[in-house]
Amino acid sequence: MIGGYLRTTSCLAMIAAAGIAMGGVSAQAADLGGNCCADLEERVAELEATTARKGNRKVSLQIYGQVSESVIWWNDGAESNTYVQENNAIQNRLGVQGSAKINSDWSAGYKLEMQIRAYRSSAANQLSLGASNNVTIPAYNTQSITIREANWYLRSNTYGTITVGRTADAAVGTGSISLVNPDGFAGPNAGMANAGFFLRRAGTVGNAGLSGRTWGNTAFLPNGDGPFPFDYATTNSQVKYTSPFFLGQTKSSGFQFSANWGADDAWATALRYVEDFGTFRFAAGASFAAFSNPDRTSCVSSNNENAANPTGVGGGGFALAPTPRNNDDGNHRCEAIQASASLMHVPTGLYVSGVYSQQENSRANLRSAMNVAGISADQQASVATTSSMWWLQAGWQAKLNPLGSTIFWGQYVEFNGGVNVAGNVIQTVAAADVLNSLGNTAFVRSATTTAWGLGVSQNIDAAAMTLYAGFHNISTDITLGSTTTAARAKTNPIDDMQVFYTGATIRF
Repeated sequence: MIGGYLRTTSCLAMIAAAGIAMGGVSAQAADLGGNCCADLEERVAELEATTARKGNRKVSLQIYGQVSESVIWWNDGAESNTYVQENNAIQNRLGVQGSAKINSDWSAGYKLEMQIRAYRSSAANQLSLGASNNVTIPAYNTQSITIREANWYLRSNTYGTITVGRTADAAVGTGSISLVNPDGFAGPNAGMANAGFFLRRAGTVGNAGLSGRTWGNTAFLPNGDGPFPFDYATTNSQVKYTSPFFLGQTKSSGFQFSANWGADDAWATALRYVEDFGTFRFAAGASFAAFSNPDRTSCVSSNNENAANPTGVGGGGFALAPTPRNNDDGNHRCEAIQASASLMHVPTGLYVSGVYSQQENSRANLRSAMNVAGISADQQASVATTSSMWWLQAGWQAKLNPLGSTIFWGQYVEFNGGVNVAGNVIQTVAAADVLNSLGNTAFVRSATTTAWGLGVSQNIDAAAMTLYAGFHNISTDITLGSTTTAARAKTNPIDDMQVFYTGATIRF
């Protein structure tokens, strides 16, 4: 009798445990009937069949990602509106990663990561209507899934990490180091909130006052996508080495060296540093990158046997030959340096962060491209081949409530673009464009764009979430050069743009 009671109790305990484990998998699972333990095995098998499992017991599997969506109000000087968009400065991502321990020093692992674009902020503009009633508006329907990372690695605690496949190059991040992350559009990529918008001639109203050129492909630094080009090739197919930290006070402080090569002779090298000095924390990084392949779309080409081919909205450009000559490392050539640093007084939470970045386009390649475009020798001799930017942010991080830290920040960023190249194409402005002050087809010789902003963020630690809000005022000054004469002049006046945004990023 006692034995039967114990068997029954044990069975009930197993049923209860199974109920907790399965939760609400199905209502039928609660009606076990028959032999309880045999039925429990059935239910466990059913649960396993409906649960994501890793392929083996040796390599771990972790699903991770983030979602960042914003409500953005904008004013271009004559028109204003509010959009709900993906924050393309942060991006929506979904990935899987894992690792396996080989011995006490060595391990192996992998990463597969996607970027999921849904009406991204960098592509919207004044004409955007989105997709409705099964009608697609290409200007705004920017939904897509792209591969960010696909790689494997071997890691030694003693010797460092070798990564093979599509991954971030060594320079990525050295132009945006900050000990405090306010999220949102705070940072060097402030222009991601308005990069797709058309420039407006000052004093105009309606669509007739809009240029064919956008903030992203004209006013900011030229990379064909957004305002901050030096991390444009965020991921390449490559071999990358990352050292352990060395000469530091701990195993996770001091210096760290990294270098990579791949993607048809693109390479980069970087040095990072982080350390605590009493009540102060300091982080810094610097990098050099060289590109000689057409994937770096802000690089001009020296291979210009093809005839000029005008392209683009409202103005276009002169398309360059897409196929490089064999073994011609100078066919597409540009170089970039980046350096950034951040200092924080830990007890008070006061901090300051700064960045300087510069990209140099090959003058020989640029001159060759301008020859194809028919641009005069006088124009060629005086154009700037260098684009640069600098950024400064200061703020205060404090624990003002039980949710998490609160961050108040202010910043200023300046972009100085040389000859505008996007998609390996010299950008031009049509003769009839509202900004063209020369009366004939012109190219963008240079642009100086500034943005100042203020904002606040609130971390919610229990949900791995950051709420943010901010404001930016952006203005630009663009100089044109004639494609047929030696004439050059500033564009017709351009309205400033204001952007207010609020939203959140949640990570999992």
